[in-house]
Order: sequence, then C-alpha cells, then structure tokens
Amino acid sequence: MRALRLGLLALGALVGAGCATDPATRLRLAEQENQRLTRETAETDLALQSVHAYTEELRSPGASGRSFNMYFSPASLQQLASQLLPMRMAARNFHKQLEGEVIVESLSDIRFGPLNTLTCRAVMRGENVRYTGSVPKGYQNEIRKFQAGVAAGVVADLVVELSLSESSLVARARATQTRLKANSNGTAEGMLRDQMNERTLRSPFAFDLTIQGSGAVPRRMVLTSNHLVVTYAP
Repeated sequence: MRALRLGLLALGALVGAGCATDPATRLRLAEQENQRLTRETAETDLALQSVHAYTEELRSPGASGRSFNMYFSPASLQQLASQLLPMRMAARNFHKQLEGEVIVESLSDIRFGPLNTLTCRAVMRGENVRYTGSVPKGYQNEIRKFQAGVAAGVVADLVVELSLSESSLVARARATQTRLKANSNGTAEGMLRDQMNERTLRSPFAFDLTIQGSGAVPRRMVLTSNHLVVTYAP
C-alpha cells in the first residue's frame, strides 16, 4: 500500500528527488525523529521502573500490603484477543484511495520480549477491496493482482509495546513485515507495511483491565519472559 499509492506501482515515484534535500524537510524529519526517541526513552524508563518494583516485591513478599498480582501467559493473551476477532475495518484506514473492508481474522505466535515488548502475527484479508485512484492502462494488471492478493490474505508480523494508562493496558503496534498469501510482491508488501504503520497502527489500542465486582485497580504492569504481570491495589 504505499504503492498502494498504488499509483506508485503505476506511476513510479511521486516525490521528486529535490524533496529529500530540502532543508525544511530535513529539519521537520529531524524533529519528528527527536520526538520519537524522547518518547521511547520515557517509555523505557517507565518499563525499567516497573521491573525494579516487581523485583523488589519478589524479594520482600507482603511488603506491598493489600496489592496482588495477576499473571497472563501468551496463550491467555491470545485467547483474550480472540474475543475481539474477527475485527472489521474500512479499507480506507489502510489507504485513502481504497474502498471495501479489511478483516483481521486471527492473532497468534505471541512471544514476550524485553522492556515490555512482545511480538505476534496477525492474519487479515480484504473483502471487496478496490483501488479508486487513476491507474495507467499498462499497470492495471498489477493493481488487479494486488487486490486479489489482499483478498486471499495478508500476514503481518508485529512488534507491540505495552504500557499502563489508568485502568487500561495500552498497546502500540508496529508492523515489521507483511506478506501476501497470493501474488507476493516485495515492493507492494513493503508499501503495505508502511501504510499500516502510518495509518492503521498510528493510534494505540486500549484494553480495560478492571475486575468486575472488585475495588482494586491496576497500578503497575511488567512483562517477564513468561508472563504479563499486572499489580492491583485498592
């Protein structure tokens, strides 16, 4: 899908070579990168604080008073995610010149990593997906093949950063790779990945962690090699 500029498959490069060297563009990109690094540093600091607090709690059980922990394995997280699926999204969320729907069918292969990150795999497919932009005749077959590939299914590998916000588990996902089950094309798959990151995954997902009938609320979360640990307290 960035060639889902799909005109990109059709039109080549839309951005002139001069844009890359424009001083204002370089400054804007540098500012965006600085903001990203600042945000990631703050998130890393919070993750390390959670790890330290959890380690101290293990060393001194009971010192935290009336708090208690709940443990979620990769399998239990996958089961929780399955309750939200299949999830339908407008195809324009993937690219502004697409019509139809994208259906997220499954989430699997959850693996916990360092600093409150996990990896997983999402499987989705397009339904009645159609590119509405103007495409030169010579590239129309490429567009048809791409649309058929999306309809057959897309596999996306994701890296997900977890954090706690009030009573919700916040997940910020980034696609590292996408693959078409049919009509595989490296250029189209790379651009699809980029469009997912820029549009579909731009906003985080939030999952409510409150326990019905309990006055305890989540105060801290940390990801170990085997469990997502959520600490609840009054």
